[in-house]
Amino acid sequence: MEELVATNVAALVKLPPIRSRKGKSWSSEEARAFLEASRDEDDYLYAAYVLVLVLGIRKGEVLGLTWEHINWDGRQKPCTTHGEKFCEHCRDNHDISLVIDKQLQRVRGQLLHRATKTEESDAPLPLPAICVAALRHRHQQQQAAREKADDAWHDTGMIFTTRYGLPVEPRNFNRSYDSRIARAGIRKITVHDARRTCGSLLVDLDVHPRIAMAILRHADFSITMEIYSQVSSKSTREALRRLGESLDQ
Repeated sequence: MEELVATNVAALVKLPPIRSRKGKSWSSEEARAFLEASRDEDDYLYAAYVLVLVLGIRKGEVLGLTWEHINWDGRQKPCTTHGEKFCEHCRDNHDISLVIDKQLQRVRGQLLHRATKTEESDAPLPLPAICVAALRHRHQQQQAAREKADDAWHDTGMIFTTRYGLPVEPRNFNRSYDSRIARAGIRKITVHDARRTCGSLLVDLDVHPRIAMAILRHADFSITMEIYSQVSSKSTREALRRLGESLDQ
């Protein structure tokens, strides 16, 4: 004889509510301290940290960048006045933008430089002044490393490389990032969480809201303006702007 249960006993079980993980992020003051510590020691990953914090892009995307990913005047061209990509004579940014369509990842023991997962990242990102200044400095660092390495240099075309031009291992990036946090004396958070700082930094860097909207990929301008309703102290905003200008003299 079959025993039939008329009531679904599983429906009577009450499960504890699922707590959503609240993402951590740095304040603008902590982000500034982190970047200043990196810049002051001429860290070869300083520009990478700037791109993560200001643009909010992923670690793999930053490490996968090549110099060809930077659009000069929207046409990947040098300065029309002086014929240089990183023109030290000009003070405007030439409408410089960045296209992110590659990422560097280690998968099953192999270091792969491959396309990003989503097509939305193909849209060019406008670069605030602090990013342009950091990338110019990174170009100088790499040129010096190339000359020192001489015949041992590997011409990969990548922006962030070892002293011999090879791609930077993601695990080594994490180690350098954690070490930099310790030396800066600030809270330890992951690289992923550090990306959450970008909205407040764009405000404190006085980036135009329309540019911030493009960087943050907001579909609604009102969402961007909600971020702009909160700013840090005047001293922090001035320090951040000086940080963006100091390498571009």
